[in-house]
Amino acid sequence: MLHAAAMLCGLAILWMLASQHWSSPQDWTIAFGASAVCVLIALRFGGASAAFMYAPKLLIITGVRAAAVARGALSTIRSALSADVTLKPALVRVRTRASRAHERASFAGMISATPGMAVVESDADGFLVHVMNEDTIDADDLGRLEQRTTGP
Repeated sequence: MLHAAAMLCGLAILWMLASQHWSSPQDWTIAFGASAVCVLIALRFGGASAAFMYAPKLLIITGVRAAAVARGALSTIRSALSADVTLKPALVRVRTRASRAHERASFAGMISATPGMAVVESDADGFLVHVMNEDTIDADDLGRLEQRTTGP
C-alpha cells in the first residue's frame, strides 16, 4: 500500500516537473489523474497488494471509532488520576477468523488503538493482547470490531 501511495505522489511530481505547469487547479487534476491511471495499471499487473484497495475502508472504520476511542482514553485518564484505582492487568488470547495478512494486521491495529489494550504477539491462531482491566473486556465488542475490520 505504501508503495502504491508513493508511486502516485512520485508520478504526480514527475508530471509537474516534466510539464512545467503547476499554477492552475486543472494542471493538478491532470497530473494526479494521469498518476492514478498509472497506479491502477500497476495494480492490475500486480504492482500493489490488495491492502491498497482496503485502505479507504479502514479510514472509515477509524473515523467511526474515533469517538469511542476518545471516550475510552478519557475514562482511562480519569481512572489513572483517581486514588482508588483497582486494575486487573492480564494477557488475553484473542482468536481471529481473518485469513489474509492485511486483515489480520488491520484488526491488530484496531485492537491496539483501543485504550487499555495492546497487541503484544501475533501467531497463526490470533493475538496475545495485554489489557489493563481484564473485567472490562467484551468478547462481543471484539467480535463486532473483527467483523467490521475483516468483513467484505
